[in-house]
Amino acid sequence: MLDQSTLQRLFRYGFSLTHDEDAAYDLLQDALEVSLRKAPVNAAAAMSYVQSIMRNRFIDQYRRDHRHPTVSFDANNNQPVNIDPRVLEDLVIAEVDAESIMALLEPMERELLFFWAVEGYTAQEIAMRTDCPRGTILSRIHRLRQKIIRHQESTETGMEKGAAT
Repeated sequence: MLDQSTLQRLFRYGFSLTHDEDAAYDLLQDALEVSLRKAPVNAAAAMSYVQSIMRNRFIDQYRRDHRHPTVSFDANNNQPVNIDPRVLEDLVIAEVDAESIMALLEPMERELLFFWAVEGYTAQEIAMRTDCPRGTILSRIHRLRQKIIRHQESTETGMEKGAAT
């Protein structure tokens, strides 16, 4: 039904929504189970179908979690990581930047960022996948870019003030 590269793209899409690797795997598995029961014949239609299932499942879970918040006590969060010390600083800086930007964004903004920046879809393609007008998608992309730029500028300004003291 779906090849390995398509499954990887679907996983990345799930990760863009959940911002959590395990939750992305769970979301993908749930969507694949549903799609196997009612699978479209066309592979492109199958991918769109699985993405729409993932999106709807994520929205349902997001709403449920915000009604009844929970705290995760995952013991694996404190496991040591073996990283080359020469590149540790660059990795930490890039990870902190990406994490701070992703934390700043709402789930639907992360979805838009995934489709636009990672998958390289056009505004029209995103509009078709999310059932939104193209103009709305263009407006959201503009607001998303402005939000990221403002965040980066405020981060750089904060670093300059810290260096001056």
